Amino acid sequence: MTKDTKAALFMTSAAFFLSLVPVAVKLIPAESGIPTSEKLVARGIIAAIVTFVLLKKKGESLVSGKPWLLFLRSAFGTIGMVLYFVALENLPLADTVTINRLSPFFVLLFAWLFLGEKLKKIQIAAITIAFAGVALVANPVGTPISSSILLALASAVFAGAAYTTLRALRKYDSPLRIVFWFSVFSIIAFLPKTITNGVMPNKNTIVPLLGIGVAGVLGQILMTTAYRFASGGKVAIYGYLGVVFSVFWQITIFKQVPPTTVLAGALLVMAGGWINYKYR
Repeated sequence: MTKDTKAALFMTSAAFFLSLVPVAVKLIPAESGIPTSEKLVARGIIAAIVTFVLLKKKGESLVSGKPWLLFLRSAFGTIGMVLYFVALENLPLADTVTINRLSPFFVLLFAWLFLGEKLKKIQIAAITIAFAGVALVANPVGTPISSSILLALASAVFAGAAYTTLRALRKYDSPLRIVFWFSVFSIIAFLPKTITNGVMPNKNTIVPLLGIGVAGVLGQILMTTAYRFASGGKVAIYGYLGVVFSVFWQITIFKQVPPTTVLAGALLVMAGGWINYKYR
């Protein structure tokens, strides 16, 4: 199996598990009063515990080979995640996930600007097709520009910046170490607010809170591993599959059938991914 194939498989798996995170967030009732900070801390604690155990089991050091770069990855990722969670609380699942999936576009831009990665014409065509699919799913013509939509767009920008740093970090830190410190960063950032404003979980919220953490850590490890096997341009396109998964969850879990534009957009997203993989 080639490195590119491994990267594609890892990123597809990452997209699947990461698509479960917004589902878990949406399943937490608004009347529960659980703030965004508590959701982020719950995710961070589970991810930190899992990655710490795995690091110790493999005998890996916790010391980063490039601390300042790891700090940037953690900061960008945490900001993007906060914006993403807040947007999820105010927008439909498919809309938020679709807008956030614009992050691969920003990965390509940042990788070109800062990492010197080049794009072939066929890759540009594949990205264009996938981006058109995302536009159909988002239905921007019928969606008013609100603060929540702007937050979702901003989350894509910061997520793209975070994913780009993974390419530079691959020479210095393992996927487990990167996810561990990213999780610790988010815990430190939001634990004080959770202590002062948090709400004790009940039977209706404990499972979704755990789901945010479990799905998040699996997705982060798989995604981080994917970026170690191939360039941002080759890996990023598979992140669009998260849109497809979100459409599926919307139908099966939330019993909301998307309009034909959403289905057409999903097909374009898959077509773009296939073209990139087959003809890059």
